[in-house]
Amino acid sequence: MIKKVNSNGDNSRKNNIVFFENAYSSAVKEGMKILGEDVSKIVQDYIEDKYSFLIEHTSQDPKSLSEALQFAIDGGKRIIERRIIRILSKKLDIEYHSAELINFEKQIKEMRKSFEDI
Repeated sequence: MIKKVNSNGDNSRKNNIVFFENAYSSAVKEGMKILGEDVSKIVQDYIEDKYSFLIEHTSQDPKSLSEALQFAIDGGKRIIERRIIRILSKKLDIEYHSAELINFEKQIKEMRKSFEDI
C-alpha cells in the first residue's frame, strides 16, 4: 500500500497530490488486470495508440479514460471503472459504496478533492 506523507503547509497539499496521482495510476493498472494480462495489454496499447495518452495518467481527466474504455471494450468499461474506484478508495482510505450507481468522472474528481483537502 502507498503511504501518505503528513506534513503542514503547502508541501502537504503537494504531497497529497503526488500521493493521489500514484494511487490512481496504481489503481488503473490493477483495475485493468481483470481483463487478464494479454487482453489488458492489447486494450492499453490500443488506447495509447488511438488516443495518445497513458491510461494511468488520466487522473486529471478521468472522462478521457472512460470514453476510451467505452470505445475499446464497450460494456466492460463499467466493470473496470468500478474496480478502479474500489481499489483507489482502499488505497486512499476513503469510503466507497459499490451499490451506488457511479459516474466515473465525478467519483474520481470527488475522491481527488476530498483527499487533497485532508
